[in-house]
Amino acid sequence: MEPRPDPIAAADAALDRVVALQAQIDALSAARAEALVEFEKAFTAAYPPNAAALRERALTAEAACALRMPERSVQRLFGEARILTRELPATHAALAEGRFSYRHAQVMIDETAGLEADDRAVVERLGLATAGTTTVSQFRTRVRKLREKRAPESMAARAREAREQRELTLDPVSDGMAYLTLYTGVVEATAIFDRATAAAARAAADGDPRTLAQLRVDLAVDALLDRDTVLGPSRTQLELMDLDPAEAALVQEAEFGPFTGIVPTVVVTVPVQTLLGGAEPGTLEGVGPIDAATARKLTAQAPSLYRLLTDPETGVALSMSRTSYRIPEPLRRWLRLRDETCRFPMCRIRAGRCDIDHTRDWLHDGNTDHDNLAHLSRGHHTLKHHGGWKVKQTRPGVLEWTSYLRRQYDTHPATV
Repeated sequence: MEPRPDPIAAADAALDRVVALQAQIDALSAARAEALVEFEKAFTAAYPPNAAALRERALTAEAACALRMPERSVQRLFGEARILTRELPATHAALAEGRFSYRHAQVMIDETAGLEADDRAVVERLGLATAGTTTVSQFRTRVRKLREKRAPESMAARAREAREQRELTLDPVSDGMAYLTLYTGVVEATAIFDRATAAAARAAADGDPRTLAQLRVDLAVDALLDRDTVLGPSRTQLELMDLDPAEAALVQEAEFGPFTGIVPTVVVTVPVQTLLGGAEPGTLEGVGPIDAATARKLTAQAPSLYRLLTDPETGVALSMSRTSYRIPEPLRRWLRLRDETCRFPMCRIRAGRCDIDHTRDWLHDGNTDHDNLAHLSRGHHTLKHHGGWKVKQTRPGVLEWTSYLRRQYDTHPATV
């Protein structure tokens, strides 16, 4: 009689395979760093010396398009690859063996930035002793302590440099939501969070049915938009969970009323039936689909409305031919809605912050027509004219880009 298989041994073997595969993935990230440095060297040698000022941007754009990644992410990859291969050889070697994750390597890169070579080597040697047995968070704490102990005098300078990078970013996601990220000093951030938490706790103690997390967000939004904060239990809030989603949306729209503090300019790009109570979503410029109830509330508050006019039958001239280099405002508005963002591959800069470029240059008989115009960020506008990239519109709104290395990428309009 054959022995029964041991389920514990089978599970253990399966976990070993997962661990082995993860080690291979980690090792490949070290190989990627080497390949990026090799590509940078080869590209620099191939790029025209008289365009050296644009070489870094062209290098980043070339890699970003090929990797289907944002340029900022690719810039970070290049920077990390240089540091790993040139300044942190022990970290690079251990990563190549799959002893820890790429995120552990990023911690070592970040936490040793600005250190003298001798100090960096000591922090690296001591820190790597636990890299393979700790989480990324635990590893960061250990390396940070080693760094501060080795070079405490650099803390003030690094804090000043980091503060220069403060920013507020917007990242729209699905279901009408977005992440609004505030990168600021830890003292200010902690004070804001604590104040919002204290106010939310008071509201919860008074019987508000919202969770502490929801209250924190709602209070912060109300404060930033300079509108009154309505706290305390709401009949609608208490009853919404008993309704189906469609009914809940209608009741919430009627009960909560308009978005106080927001005075939008609304471009109506949804069927009229939505404004009359239909369920088809609207579109918020630069963000994407929003639910019908939100679209109706914004429309109700708009001081003016614009129709989306997309062809000659509507009365808007989408073609000025050679009669004018200047782009009339109705055509600008239509192009902004058509494109939504910069039309360079992988770029997500909003159209409102971009130039409107003649795809075929005006000086070379290009027309001021909708099928010869597109939004480009200032950097990509420069890259198109002086950085070795070429573009043409194969059909209205569809751009075919050819990179310096002769790779081709198509970008499509957001609205057809």
